[in-house]
Amino acid sequence: MKRSTILKIVRLVVGVGLIAFLVTRQDLSEIAGHFKRVHVFPIVLAGVMDFAMVVVNSLRWRVLLRAKGIKVGQAKLLYYYLVGNFFSAALPTSVGGDFVRVVGIGGETGRRAEVFGSVVVDRLLGFAVLLPLGLLSMPFVGNELTHWGEVLRVWAVAALVFVSAYVMLLEPVAQRLLVVLGPLLGLFERFKAGDRLERAYRAIVSYDRCRGAVFQGVLLSALSRLLWIYGCFLVARAFSLDIGFMPLLVIVPIVELARMIPVSVSGLGVREAAFVFMLGQFGVDKGLGLAYALVVYAVFTALALVGGLLYGAAQLVRKP
Repeated sequence: MKRSTILKIVRLVVGVGLIAFLVTRQDLSEIAGHFKRVHVFPIVLAGVMDFAMVVVNSLRWRVLLRAKGIKVGQAKLLYYYLVGNFFSAALPTSVGGDFVRVVGIGGETGRRAEVFGSVVVDRLLGFAVLLPLGLLSMPFVGNELTHWGEVLRVWAVAALVFVSAYVMLLEPVAQRLLVVLGPLLGLFERFKAGDRLERAYRAIVSYDRCRGAVFQGVLLSALSRLLWIYGCFLVARAFSLDIGFMPLLVIVPIVELARMIPVSVSGLGVREAAFVFMLGQFGVDKGLGLAYALVVYAVFTALALVGGLLYGAAQLVRKP
């Protein structure tokens, strides 16, 4: 069995194991009771917010592509974003959806390196706004937190990662990195990949000269995250959960950062554990927090399935 296959299985086992651990530590009848009392209409509205988030994300991608002179219809970009969400949810790694977007639009335009760069920057902008949202919200909910130190350590690590990534994407730094990494890129020449890697990296760092597009991307990223967090707020209302929108501005970014830790499939288990822990900081019972986390994931999965249905329908239409 290949090492990559073993790693995928291990990550799946870790994710399922975390879910099982969380469930077995709670009273199952109590969790079932939370599900029975849930209101459906706010969950439907949460699904609408999630779809609106994807629409905004596809608009952000369009801005980044147009900055490179790549013009693609908005409907097509939305299609690939929805399909990408499906593959991100279905595959062992969350970047599977990004690969689908690169192959789809890159194949149609013949500019795979530039499309790859746009997808990477698109993803980075999506995560970059998490830090400001969480940090700006903390002063308004700080008196409700019981573990200030732990939360601040999470932000400190995340800030270090994002600042390091940003510095590496600045063109002067990138030029020096290409010189340093020259021998390493040479190792890929036997696979005819060295030149492709260099062109892909240059496509990413070239956005340092597209600051107008990047600024628009940041604004759209903030709107996207607010829509997602408001969707989470609606799920909280569905459970009659006593938590406001402002605490979720702190909770959800930490959950999003936690699920990036590559120990499970698409953050499975890690995401739920992070929700249970963070909601607990605001006085939410662990059983209720787990039920809430599972429904939030179910809403996301439902939207991903829409992407899967669209992809399946497209494949049927293309068949002769």
